[in-house]
Amino acid sequence: ISAFFSSEHQVEAQSCIAYLCHPPETASPEEIKSKFECLRMLAFPAYADNIQYSRGGADQYCILSENSQEILSIVFNTEGYTVEGGGKSVTYTRVTESEQASSASGSKDAVNYELIWSEWVKAAPAEEAANREEAVQRMRDCLKNNKTELRLKILGLTTIPACIPEQITTLILDNNELKSFPENLQGNIKTLYASSNQLTSIPATLPDTIKKMELSINRITELPERLPSALQSLDLFHNKISSLPENLPEELRYLSVYDNRIRTLPEHLPSGITHLNVQSNSLTALPETLPPGLKNLEAGENALTSLPASLPPELQFLDVSKNQITVLPETLPPTITTLDVSRNALSNLPENLPAALQIMQASRNRLVRLPESLPRFRGEGPRPTRIIVEHNPFSERTIQNMQRLMSSAGYQGPEVFFAMGDFSIVRVTRPLHQAVQGWLTNLEEEDVNQWRAFETEVNAAAFSMFLDRLSDTQNTRHPDFKEQVSAWLMRLADDSTLRETAFFIAMDATISCEDRVTLAYHQMQEATLVHDAERGAFDSHLAELIMAGREIFRLEQIESLAREKVKRLFFIDEVEVYLGFQNQLRESLSLTTMTQDMRFYNVSGITESDLDDAEIRIKIAENRDFHKWFALWGPWHKVLERIAPEEWREMMDKRAECIETDEYQSRVNAELEALGIADDSDAERAIGKKIMEEINQSLCTELMENILLKKEVSSLMSAYWR
Repeated sequence: ISAFFSSEHQVEAQSCIAYLCHPPETASPEEIKSKFECLRMLAFPAYADNIQYSRGGADQYCILSENSQEILSIVFNTEGYTVEGGGKSVTYTRVTESEQASSASGSKDAVNYELIWSEWVKAAPAEEAANREEAVQRMRDCLKNNKTELRLKILGLTTIPACIPEQITTLILDNNELKSFPENLQGNIKTLYASSNQLTSIPATLPDTIKKMELSINRITELPERLPSALQSLDLFHNKISSLPENLPEELRYLSVYDNRIRTLPEHLPSGITHLNVQSNSLTALPETLPPGLKNLEAGENALTSLPASLPPELQFLDVSKNQITVLPETLPPTITTLDVSRNALSNLPENLPAALQIMQASRNRLVRLPESLPRFRGEGPRPTRIIVEHNPFSERTIQNMQRLMSSAGYQGPEVFFAMGDFSIVRVTRPLHQAVQGWLTNLEEEDVNQWRAFETEVNAAAFSMFLDRLSDTQNTRHPDFKEQVSAWLMRLADDSTLRETAFFIAMDATISCEDRVTLAYHQMQEATLVHDAERGAFDSHLAELIMAGREIFRLEQIESLAREKVKRLFFIDEVEVYLGFQNQLRESLSLTTMTQDMRFYNVSGITESDLDDAEIRIKIAENRDFHKWFALWGPWHKVLERIAPEEWREMMDKRAECIETDEYQSRVNAELEALGIADDSDAERAIGKKIMEEINQSLCTELMENILLKKEVSSLMSAYWR
């Protein structure tokens, strides 16, 4: 195309050629001729004669190459026409006017389709013409093969034609640039997908046949008073809707307006709704009467202060997290299996929990006690009910009583998860410079002013409280601990990036017991180690860099094992488990960033057998997997960019080449074919991610081995543990 046409004419030429390669059954010689005439006018003058029509006086049309070889030809006869090109020949039977007149109304409609579609293509902006032609070809294919699903996604369409083939029941328009639908959209559409467009409104004249509409991630600001009467499912996630029509379709069963701007809901919602998602809006109240058959209600992230006194009797899933609710109804529907009331302002939970309850999330409220009936509660599920009440202001005595009760022999009540520590003490946050002076006692006035200036930085107050809480931990019994913290604080004063990281980690460090403070300090020391590696502290000391990497690898393994342990525990604060493994494996795994002590290890649930097993598993994993992990480690990549820039760029070029050439897609297609999967976008994404990870691993490992060999330190990747 670039040889025959200038860049400004290539899109229009491509549209004409697409039409000629796949002409409609009703195409006449005159229509074909007009396309060839158009191509002649668009072509460079030197190539105009290569585009020929009425060749030899016959209904024969062709395009010749630079060597006068036929690239494309169309020959008409009395019964039809033959298209030849690319080594293929396709013969079409032509539909005459007399045949159209005597045929059923379906054929007559096809002519109307062609007229409407042709006008739609002609009206296309130049950059959209080829994709509109592609859309028309797909609609013709649906007509010809009686297909019921039409996929027009990711074509950059700004409009769609008003007439869609009658047999189409599913219309997919996702990921285009549509701003509206035709006011007179015709067809028998039952399912309409048009997410990720630029729609600002919906016409009130959509076909009443539509049962399901997914219009998420658009810019819709309001809905028409009338929606399709057969509508059963409506998804409007992430739009800009401020209110809903008072009269929604009575057939509606599923309604999602998640992430909009709705302030109130209609007082009477359709009685048949079973799933209602109004999360992330601006609701201050729910209707007093909700649909009686409602099973799922998601109303988190609003401004609710209470719930209706009577909730639907068949409700199974209720999420009202991140609101301002102060009290729950004393009687909740017995059918509720999942209840999320976290991040509210509750001071009490109902004495009578739903009989079917399987999991209740009530973290980050103002709870100071739990229902007296809780230990006797027996859920109807196959497993004990899980009740999560972390980050509430329970007194230490309450926590100890709960622990003793839940750990007693024969206890068969719910599994309760909480955070250890005394929340009820109100602590005053000191100015940051005063908290720092608690560690650096001999600060000069200039240094004090420097820390005073840092008090305006994000999370500075949280870091101040963290320092004060850190001074209360068990670790302060060791003289070298204060020296370690003091030296670290002096580093923070001179490094704004490291200081920002430490301040961020401190944000949630003081919300529970002192062991969480210690765990946060560990995280800050890990971050410091990674920061040093990324900033070049080990560029000339690769042995130290690899040892730093080994420590981070071991800590990641500990975290993974701790997660396994937490899943098996009944009534333990997960902080104690994470910190317990770190603390107890400090010496056996040579963890230099870990402190020596913690306060609540005796309630961590960790046994000597757990520690022995963890040590063995981590050492085996390190000997087996560390070299692959290190090859992908971000700080190592930063080092490579500095010490081996040419090799690093070469590796990045190889990776780009794998993606841009057929290698990547060929491997993806091969795996899909081996699994017998076709047209599954989720599977293709998952396999594509796996292939990309394999490519990265191979290239990064090869580069690492080459550089370490060149630096004569490849032996550092040998098995560390014997």
